[in-house]
Amino acid sequence: MDERANRPLTGWKAIAGYFGKDERTVRRWAATRDLPVHRVNGDRSGPVFAYVADLNRWLVNHGHVVESPAVAPLAPRWSGARWIAALCAACLVLGLAGAVGWRLLQPEERMPSGAAVSSAESLYLDGLYHLETRTADGIARALGLFAQTIAADPGFASAYVGLADAYNLVSQYTPASAEESYPKARAAAERAIALDPGNGPAHAALGFYTFYHSRDPQAAMALMHKAIALDPANARAHHWYALIAMQNRDFTVALEQIALAQRLDPHAPSILANKGLILFHAGQTQAALDILRPLKQNEPTLLSPPAYLATIYLATGRDNDFLREYRLAAEISGNRSASTIATAAEAGLRAGGRPEMLRRMFAEQQRQHAQDNEPAFKLALTAAMLGEEAAALDFLVQSIRRREPDILGIRLEPALAGLHGDARYQALVAEAGFTPED
Repeated sequence: MDERANRPLTGWKAIAGYFGKDERTVRRWAATRDLPVHRVNGDRSGPVFAYVADLNRWLVNHGHVVESPAVAPLAPRWSGARWIAALCAACLVLGLAGAVGWRLLQPEERMPSGAAVSSAESLYLDGLYHLETRTADGIARALGLFAQTIAADPGFASAYVGLADAYNLVSQYTPASAEESYPKARAAAERAIALDPGNGPAHAALGFYTFYHSRDPQAAMALMHKAIALDPANARAHHWYALIAMQNRDFTVALEQIALAQRLDPHAPSILANKGLILFHAGQTQAALDILRPLKQNEPTLLSPPAYLATIYLATGRDNDFLREYRLAAEISGNRSASTIATAAEAGLRAGGRPEMLRRMFAEQQRQHAQDNEPAFKLALTAAMLGEEAAALDFLVQSIRRREPDILGIRLEPALAGLHGDARYQALVAEAGFTPED
């Protein structure tokens, strides 16, 4: 057999060209005649690929004569080695140092063989795996792997989507600065869209950025709608749409969307964790606990289960459980300031129960906030629980002025429920981009 038979063909266009058919035909064969086409990580929104040897066997099995079908020419590749090297260096060091400059790259000579495509595909797959771990180490590895994918194949739009997703998640799962990571997420998503305007996951990544960094819920929802219209099987778009709806207290939509995301990607622990959080905020506390407790045991390095359990336990008055999960979340994320706050709160609980726990917690939060280690929004929550409504409102104002991502929870957090009737609070809700309550 010709050694070329072992090479992969990436994308519907290349597979169709191998048969000398149009893309619609080979898509139909894949759906109805078991054409051996594979999807990256089983993700229906990801790129497809097939091995020539498998395609030849399929032809034989279906009664066709294999006559070395014409191989479609490889798509043009792009130059910019110096820029790629700089990107790789930045991403391999957690991708947090300095801004990454993005520009359109110029076409260069075609790749001489399928080896580079195969290498890029492998790197991309590895990056998806590490990104799904939702750990600081996993996200760092994913950033590096997606950068290496781009170095191997600068025209690989999905690699830019992976990079955007990773940068979107950096500040959510590590103590890293959102102001450093989110602009890089936007740049990567926009680059993916420039390469492939119909890329649904790229629009979803841009929607995530628009919600969590630009603080524009309406524009973010529009991007998620477009992402889903372009690719209804994109689990990430449904997942993130659910989170935006949750923050706006539209729990019916949030539960519908998270169910769709879970159906499309039933093995993703991050989707299951956020399903638990949505259920809690929708008033189904026991259902949330039934999801999050075993998930914490099965995914001991995943930050969201203990973080969400801490939220639930604090809101429901289970203070010892709250402190245990809060400290565990701090350890998983490497958040030293949160560990210090946990120590102060533990001492307070021993000394005087919940009121003293909240007082000492608030005092330590203020110290950490003065060092820029604790967001103003978290202080607003504790102040509200202490009954200091004026202070809570002041910290909410500060959170908006500081453009903290946490402010997007202004309508959601149980601690702020007592402020819902306050005119100043309603004005802050509108300023944060949400529709005030009636």
